[in-house]
Amino acid sequence: MPLHDSPEILAPAGSPDALEAALDAGADAVYFGLRRLNARRGAANFEPDQLPQTVERIHQAGAKAYLTLNIQLVQRELGLAFRTLQCASDAHVDAVLVTDPALLAAAPHFPRLDFHFSTQAGVSSSAGVKAARELGLTRVVVARELSRDELAACTACGGIEIEAFVQGAHCFSCSGHCLLSSWGGGRSGNRGACTSPCRVCWRNRQGTAANPLSMHDMSLLHDILELRDLGIASLKIEGRLKSPAWVREAVSLYRQALDKNSPDGLEARVARLGDYSGRQQSDGFFQGHRDHLTGSSARPAANAIPKDDDAPDEPAKPTLRASITTDERDATLVTLTLGTAQDTLRLPKQRIANPSRALPWQEAANALADALPHGQQPPVIDFQPPELAEQLVPRNFRKHLADFAGRFCRQCAKTTDGIVRTEGGLPTPVADLLRPRQTPCPDNRLTLGSRPTHLRLDATQARNLTARDLADAGLDHCDLILDLAPQTPDEAETLARLALSLSERLAAVALPDVVYEAQLPALTRLLDLLADTVPAFEVNSWDTWQLAHNHDVPLWAGPGFGVLNAVAATHLARLGCTRVTVSPEIDQEQLQELCAAATVPLSLTVFSHLRLMVTRAQLPEGFAPEDDARLEDARHTVLEPRREGAVTALRSAVPLDWRQLRNPDVKVAMLVLDAIGAPALPGRHTPDAKASLFNYDRRLR
Repeated sequence: MPLHDSPEILAPAGSPDALEAALDAGADAVYFGLRRLNARRGAANFEPDQLPQTVERIHQAGAKAYLTLNIQLVQRELGLAFRTLQCASDAHVDAVLVTDPALLAAAPHFPRLDFHFSTQAGVSSSAGVKAARELGLTRVVVARELSRDELAACTACGGIEIEAFVQGAHCFSCSGHCLLSSWGGGRSGNRGACTSPCRVCWRNRQGTAANPLSMHDMSLLHDILELRDLGIASLKIEGRLKSPAWVREAVSLYRQALDKNSPDGLEARVARLGDYSGRQQSDGFFQGHRDHLTGSSARPAANAIPKDDDAPDEPAKPTLRASITTDERDATLVTLTLGTAQDTLRLPKQRIANPSRALPWQEAANALADALPHGQQPPVIDFQPPELAEQLVPRNFRKHLADFAGRFCRQCAKTTDGIVRTEGGLPTPVADLLRPRQTPCPDNRLTLGSRPTHLRLDATQARNLTARDLADAGLDHCDLILDLAPQTPDEAETLARLALSLSERLAAVALPDVVYEAQLPALTRLLDLLADTVPAFEVNSWDTWQLAHNHDVPLWAGPGFGVLNAVAATHLARLGCTRVTVSPEIDQEQLQELCAAATVPLSLTVFSHLRLMVTRAQLPEGFAPEDDARLEDARHTVLEPRREGAVTALRSAVPLDWRQLRNPDVKVAMLVLDAIGAPALPGRHTPDAKASLFNYDRRLR
């Protein structure tokens, strides 16, 4: 049974102007982010010190305020994340959208807040919904690629609300499973810094150029009554990077359709929403279609909704203003103003004995420009009276000014850099999560550069594997992790027999990271057959965690749960996972910090043709797995699509390879070679100039 007779209309607010547009158009709720730690870092967003007033404005309009805190967190961001929860609670935010397990660990200590699973958490079936309910969340933003029947299965779980996207841009990859932007330059889509490489042109083996990864926009306006009848609690409009005019029109359309109990007569207006991006609109996934969902973008139509309301795409930085005057004792007063901040420096009058060793005030004042951060507008300097600009002053005045301006600008930055400050401290149990552990996990004793301990294979590789193959590759010491993704109960029985045949070497059976409703019976059957014989099951999503948890089997948290911080790892351990995998996105410094703080055994992948994208969409002819396709963009990123279970995985043709690295500060319990998608077993290592270190030698953003 639905928890609401009529769903709320949930609007994006990427800026204060967009917030006002959403409220004016009749939104029942808005979602927005602060300057940091949200999945739309490119939006204007909101300053932390504006949060109480922002929430008050939303509540005055009769709407709810949902704060996005929906990225994967690195170790050094945990304090900021927990302070953000405290500020959200103090400001009476209605709910916080989260992804990282570290925030689930803190959630019980903020009883005034509701917690919603972001779509970045990757919940794609009723099993994941039940997991969220068991974990104490009150709502799940489900995967965008679900059909009407799959949404119905999610709402039928009861006891938890379901939120579904209905309008806006659509990612090609399943949410929370895309590494493509990060692979190309360290800008992680899972951390709010996506550069949208899926929208660019790609060429296949034949040299054909197209946009096979550029998804059509989503538009479910004409399905709105059916969504209501399914029991969807919230209709979510994507668009925190869109203009206030677009937000106003989108909210208005869905408001009218719900209030009139019909979307009829709104066709032309909804088409204009798509004209904004120049992309076609589709409800294909909702209707159960997976083909013809991608293609090139046209130029926005001439009558498209404006991309801005005569406002810049990014918030303008305030200009530093300097007022230079004298007081009654002829001392010079330099007053700096930046936004609402102001400070004054008093320089006593100095006698100039040697004019050749002095300089005019105007020249000395140029030090103000030198002290500004990169990208800041030049300062505006006002001398009163104007002739003061020509007055000679000692040369050291220039240094005094530079030091003063530097301190002032740094202080201003501290109040506008997105750092969250709380009036009081954190709840004691939350503060305890941040305290360094004195005793490291004893299982984490393998340093980076040690001999790998485990080998990951898929079912096809395992069937063809021989002891000679392992010996020739120098891998006969490795235990096996077997990836299994049965689609039917009969296939589950076949795969179970395969797993049993490898029992002497088998360390774990890995369950898939993306699971839909149709696969649940097959995975349940697999667990039934192997629960008493397999040493561990590696879970890679909240959906498969729920299935395995129900079978009370030993668990590992696999790459689908890849963590960037130790609190997330500890919380997964509390949920039954005796091994936790480190995210391959991590950079060197973050990895060292994670290892230093870890209290549970860690697993680190040191070789893999990574799944850079995972999709349910059918790729067009010439670019599909069936065509033995190979996709390459202008930056020479090469993708190889493969059917893997219920999805198509686009793996990098170039492997991540950390086997040649040596780092005693990286200590883990397992070093894993992932052979899936590789042309041969990753045997005795010889350096490969084409291999990638991913983000290890650069910064993950």
